[in-house]
Amino acid sequence: MTDFVNGEELDDLKPIVFVLSDARGKTAVGVVEAAADQFVEDAIVVKQLGNVNNVEMVCDYLDKNREPDTPTAVFHTIADKNLRRDIRRELDNRGIPSVDLLGPAVTVLSSLTGEEPASVSGRRANTEVFEL
Repeated sequence: MTDFVNGEELDDLKPIVFVLSDARGKTAVGVVEAAADQFVEDAIVVKQLGNVNNVEMVCDYLDKNREPDTPTAVFHTIADKNLRRDIRRELDNRGIPSVDLLGPAVTVLSSLTGEEPASVSGRRANTEVFEL
């Protein structure tokens, strides 16, 4: 039996992954693309919103770009822990699964360094690259 929503077969609805960032979003898009490469080509649609600075901006974007019956998830890289928390709460209230790509990494680095994070978006650390 095939399920239909608004006249469309559910199998034909491509999942949408929204990528949110308080900077450009290149990091989050890269992670989503790497994960998507593990599936058939064009398995998902990626939509990106950069320069996020408040939860209302996210709500407005989702209200305008999300179809209720389309499978949806959000991946995000938000430096400010309060904004990250507010976005997570909003997504939870909407029943949208989300992946915080930055928060856990910042927490681990904070415990390693014993320092509080700067919570500044778009900043780059000095990284040494060694090639063999």
